[in-house]
Amino acid sequence: MNNWFTRQSLYARLALVIFCSFLVVGVFSVIVLMRSSRAYQQEVTQIMHRDLAPFVVDHYLLFNEGKPDLSAIEHTFHDLMILGPNFEFYLLDTQGKILAYSADPTKIKRKTIQIEDIKRFSSSAKRGIVFGDDPRSSTRKKVFSAAPIYNKNKLVGYLYVILGSEIYDDIASMVTESQMIKWGVWLFAAGLGFALLTMLWVTGLFTRPLTRLTQQITHLQKSGFDQQQVAAEVVEQNLQHWRDDSDNEIHTLGCAFTQLLDKLNQQYTNVLTIDQLRKELLSHVSHDLRTPLASLLGYLETWEMNRDNLSEQQSTEYIAIARKSAERISKLVEQLFELAHLDSGTVQVNREPFSLPELVQDVMQKFQISAQEKQITLNMEPKNSHIRVVGDIEKLDRVFSNLMENAIRHTNPGGSVTIRLSPENRTVAVEVTDTGIGIPEVDVPHVFDAHYKAGNSVRGNTAHGGLGLAITKKLLDLHQSRIRVTSQVNEGTTFQFQLEAAG
Repeated sequence: MNNWFTRQSLYARLALVIFCSFLVVGVFSVIVLMRSSRAYQQEVTQIMHRDLAPFVVDHYLLFNEGKPDLSAIEHTFHDLMILGPNFEFYLLDTQGKILAYSADPTKIKRKTIQIEDIKRFSSSAKRGIVFGDDPRSSTRKKVFSAAPIYNKNKLVGYLYVILGSEIYDDIASMVTESQMIKWGVWLFAAGLGFALLTMLWVTGLFTRPLTRLTQQITHLQKSGFDQQQVAAEVVEQNLQHWRDDSDNEIHTLGCAFTQLLDKLNQQYTNVLTIDQLRKELLSHVSHDLRTPLASLLGYLETWEMNRDNLSEQQSTEYIAIARKSAERISKLVEQLFELAHLDSGTVQVNREPFSLPELVQDVMQKFQISAQEKQITLNMEPKNSHIRVVGDIEKLDRVFSNLMENAIRHTNPGGSVTIRLSPENRTVAVEVTDTGIGIPEVDVPHVFDAHYKAGNSVRGNTAHGGLGLAITKKLLDLHQSRIRVTSQVNEGTTFQFQLEAAG
């Protein structure tokens, strides 16, 4: 038998085990259900008719002058059997000997009833089933009701009532057999359905990894690496399904395929990133350098063609303008390379604790001259504060410089730029507020996009290609800080972000 079982396929062995297990559980469940149902019915019957025997003793005369009144007993049992054919009445003496009864005499198998069962019934609580001898069987026990009979305060016998007569048993047996047939059919059908569903589920469970792996390979074969996120999504979704510590061959194959796919995806992503950065850099260079480069070439060509006719002062002015254009080009190229470097994902952050007010004062000092030229007031609140944060000083200096330069550029003469530092629980909230021209509501969601220009943006012929705020956002992203902007046209703009407070 063991050899035969081991020679069968995995599917056949699983099917056999499931079928046998279900069969055993089903049979056991039926037996338990029948027994518990029968026990519950008997307990309910005994509780409901517990006071039946005392009631008969109190309302019917069974003994007369210490002796059984057979005429009264026969009449009483006859009336009670008509009212309740479910019961059998027995009159016992003090030792449990049967003196009279309502059952068929040919069916009586016992002469006496154990008095201990009656005493236990009388002394037990109202809940809890008690079984007593069934006079119609030499071994069977049934639920009953019993009551002592007293004559002039002297115990003369017991009334013993079987709750479930022979007629009741016959009818109940017929009903039970009929119900059992129905239950059997339903259980058999449900068992077959359950076994079939279980076998299909188990089969699917074992074949699902192989199916999943096939779908992954097919999907990758069709899509390839045309989309940047395709391979990454496949790896992320399915790495958790394949266990490299499993002895399952399918899991081993899945892990090998996933690792290979991950390596291919990394290589493809690197190539795609480099190519995309190259394209974006070329596009940005051609776009942002066109104006200052044209200005540079125009003034140089004009100076070259007319230098013999130009005065020394005019030549100096032409050379100075050309130099400013070259400086703007240099600054734009520097910003483009900085943005490309931030996009590459290889930037290191040197975090250290430092005084934030000192850094803000240094930045404001750099822009003091340009602010005075436009009659703009620079403020910091609170002053002389000893607020310390953790971050990269160089990169945060760039953040404040970009925000300060942007604020001064968009603030009209006579306005102000204020930097507020507000210590909180574990962070320091920073606000850079100006009283400038503001940002139109439609442009607010795009102010951090590279090369985006708001409808009322002030750039003119300056070296601002729309990169400053984009660089600022990426630098703050490196500090796990999110920058937000609120603005009202002709009222001003506020940039808000948070930095980690130094312990």
